[in-house]
Amino acid sequence: MNTRTAMAVVLSLLPTPALAQQNCLVSAQIWSWNPLNRKTLIVQDTIHRQFKVTLYGPCPGIDYNIGAAIVSHGNTALDCVRPGDVVVHRGYGMGNRCLIKSVEPYTGAMQKADEATRTQSQ
Repeated sequence: MNTRTAMAVVLSLLPTPALAQQNCLVSAQIWSWNPLNRKTLIVQDTIHRQFKVTLYGPCPGIDYNIGAAIVSHGNTALDCVRPGDVVVHRGYGMGNRCLIKSVEPYTGAMQKADEATRTQSQ
């Protein structure tokens, strides 16, 4: 067995870092968010990945609010945000709690489709 093959076998057996494998929105790594509409948020994490967070229904006042938080029901701060978690924001009065329906990576194709929809509605 030559040296390259042996090295390839050894490297394939080494574990990779857990965060490098995670392709999800980690609740402790949320950097910013922007409402696309009253039912959808685009959330960016600390390594500049974007995620589309879809809510079950319209979240009143979310498009005018500056501060929001995601309350995750995971065991640690490194758990992924997932359906059933809650977006909490302070609006008029008591504020709102909006249930998350889905979380998915926000691709370039999705962004182009959203921009085209926004352009058509103007």
